[in-house]
Amino acid sequence: MGLLVLLLLAGAALLHTAWPFLFYPRASLSFQVPAPRPAALSGPALAGVAEVDITPAIGLPKFGYSAWAADGDGLRTRLKARAFYLHGPGGTPLALVQLDLGAGSLPLHYAVAQRIAEHTDVPAQGLSLLVTHTHSGPGQYLGSDVYNVFGGNRPGFDPVLFDFLAERISSAVIRAYQGRRPARFATGARQVWGLTRNRSIQAWARNHQLDPDTLDGNTERRAVNPRMTQLRIDLQADDGRYYPAGALTLFSIHGTAIPAFTGPYHADVWHWLARGPVRRFTADELPWPLVHGAVQATHADNNPAWLPEHRGDLEARRIGTALGEQAADLFESLGERMSPRLVTAAGARQLDLLALDDDQRHGLCPRAVVGASVAGAANGDEVFPISYLPFLQEGWPRRLFTDGCQGVKQWMLSKAQLLLAPEAFPHRALFQVLRVNDLVLVPLPWEITLESGNRLRGAVLDTLPDGQDWRVEISSLANGFFGYAVTPEEYGAQFYEGGHTLYGPHTLDFLTAQSARLSADLWRTGQVAELPARADFNLLRHDYWPTAARDHSWARQWRQSARFHEAKDEQGPYWAWRFHGEPPGALTLHQTLLRVTRTEDRALVIDDESGDLALRLIDQNQQGADYEVRWYHPPPAPPGHFQLRILAGEHAPGLTSPAFP
Repeated sequence: MGLLVLLLLAGAALLHTAWPFLFYPRASLSFQVPAPRPAALSGPALAGVAEVDITPAIGLPKFGYSAWAADGDGLRTRLKARAFYLHGPGGTPLALVQLDLGAGSLPLHYAVAQRIAEHTDVPAQGLSLLVTHTHSGPGQYLGSDVYNVFGGNRPGFDPVLFDFLAERISSAVIRAYQGRRPARFATGARQVWGLTRNRSIQAWARNHQLDPDTLDGNTERRAVNPRMTQLRIDLQADDGRYYPAGALTLFSIHGTAIPAFTGPYHADVWHWLARGPVRRFTADELPWPLVHGAVQATHADNNPAWLPEHRGDLEARRIGTALGEQAADLFESLGERMSPRLVTAAGARQLDLLALDDDQRHGLCPRAVVGASVAGAANGDEVFPISYLPFLQEGWPRRLFTDGCQGVKQWMLSKAQLLLAPEAFPHRALFQVLRVNDLVLVPLPWEITLESGNRLRGAVLDTLPDGQDWRVEISSLANGFFGYAVTPEEYGAQFYEGGHTLYGPHTLDFLTAQSARLSADLWRTGQVAELPARADFNLLRHDYWPTAARDHSWARQWRQSARFHEAKDEQGPYWAWRFHGEPPGALTLHQTLLRVTRTEDRALVIDDESGDLALRLIDQNQQGADYEVRWYHPPPAPPGHFQLRILAGEHAPGLTSPAFP
C-alpha cells in the first residue's frame, strides 16, 4: 500500500513538475547597471534611513511552504523595506536594505541597482538586499525557474509583482540617500537564549560526535546561534544635536512561527522584533520616525521556540515581542558608545556555478539536485502522510551507490530530475563582503546552519587584519536563493536541510573558500566589483497580480457591524466588522487603510501599522468584494468610545463605522 501511494505521488509530482515547463510563456529581463553618481572623497561620515511598505496586492501565491502555502488573502502585519545608507569618508557608499521577504533575488538586485544609479552614489557592489525569510510573504519574483515554480503554492514569475518590489525598494534606497546627514555609529551584540531551538538536533549532533540518546529539549535550546548583533545610527538634526534614527539588527530565527496554510501576508516574529526599539520613543521625542530593520543571520536549523501545540499568531507575537525588547535594550546600551568614525568598504563577486574552473569548485557538484527529504518537509512542518513515507522522511540517506558527487542524497524523482536543465536551478551567485567599522557583513544567498555559520565566520575572520575586535556576521538568503548550506557531517544525515543542499556535500567548502578569498581581496585592494555590466534572465511567467478598471469607482458599505470574539485556539480576542467595497485589484494594500479613532475627538488609537488591525478578503464578484476587518487585543473601553475608519482609496470613498463597543 505504501509503495502504491509512493508511485501515485511520484506520478502526480512528475505532472506538476512538467506542466509549467511545457506550457508557460517566458519573461525576458535585461539589466545594464550604469555607474552611480560620484561619491564624495572627503567630508563627515554620512548616513540616511528610510522605510517603505511592500505589502503586495491580495491574491498572490506565497513563498516558503511550497505546495502547503496559500494565496495571500489580506494582511495580518505589513511587509516592509527598510534602507540604511552609509558612507564613510573616502569609502564605498553602502545601501543595506532589510526586506520582509522570504528570500533575496539576483534579478531584483540588478533591478534595484539599475534604478538607484541615477539618483544615488551607491554602486552595485555596495547594495545588499537582506531578508527576514518570512514564510508568509509573496513569491514569484525569484531568479530561477525551480524556485519560482516550486517555492510557492503556484508556479511562475510574476512581472507585475517584480516591478512593484523593485520600484518600492528603490524608492527606499533613494529616500535614505536623499535624507543623508552627518551621523554617529556604534555596533554591539548580546546573547539571547530561550526563544529559539534547533529543529534538526540529530543532524547538528553529528558535528560533535554526540550520542543521539543524550539529546533532549535542553540541547535543542542550546544548539542555536544566540548572538544578536546591531548597528545603531544617530543622525544630526537641524538643531545640531544627534538623535536616534535607525538600527540594523541580525539574529538567527526562522520566519516560521506562522504555520503553513495561513492566508494573510505576515512578517512573522520579525514584525514585533522590528517594533521593539521604536516603542521606546514617543512621537515628540525624535525629529523623525525611528527605523529599525532586523534580518537573518545563520538561521537554517534555528526555529522559533514556540510552545508545543501552540504555533500561530499568539506565539509569533510573544516571541517577536521578547526579541524586540532585547533589541531595544541593545539599542539603548549602544547610546554611550556612539562615534562619528565610519569606515565603509564593499567587495562583490558574481560566480556562475555552472562555469567554474576545477580549482574554484572546492568539491562543488557540477549541477544542482533536490533531495527526496525536501518533500518530507522540515522538522515541525510535517504533512501527513507525505512526511512519513520511506525515502521522503528525514534521516533516509542513500546506502548504496554513494560514490557520485551528491553522495548519500536520495534524489527527488530519481533520474527524472535530469530532465530539468541545469540552468533551471539557481546557478548565478552573488558573493559579498561589506565593512561598516568593526562589523564585517557576509551576505550569502544560501540558508546557513548554525555550525556552517561558525565555520564560515572563522574562515573570514582569519583573513582580517590583527589588532581590531572584528564582528563577522553571516546573513542568509541575501540577494538570491540557493537552498541550504550544511556541513558535510549534517549532509550525511539527510534531514531536510541536507536534502535541500542543492550542490552536494561540499557546498560549505565552496562557500568558505570563496568568502575568505573575497574578504582577503577586499582587504588587499579596498574594493572588489566583479559584477557583469549586463545581465539577462529568461523565466517561466504567470500573471497573478489582480487587475481592476482604472476608470471605475466603487461604493463601500457595511455588511456587519462590530462583533466581539473571545480568544480562541492560537489567536487573541478581537473585534470584527465586514464591509463591501472595491475588488482586490483596486485596493492599494501598501498604503495605510485602517484606523481606529476615539469617537469624541477622532484621536488615533491604532492603525494597521501596529500588527493588530488585520484585513481579510471574504468573497468577490463583478460587483466588488467583501472584506473582514479585525482589531486584535483591543483595550477595554466605555460604550461608544471607538470608531473604525476605512480610509478613502484611489477608487473608493472612506467609510466610518458606528461608535462601539
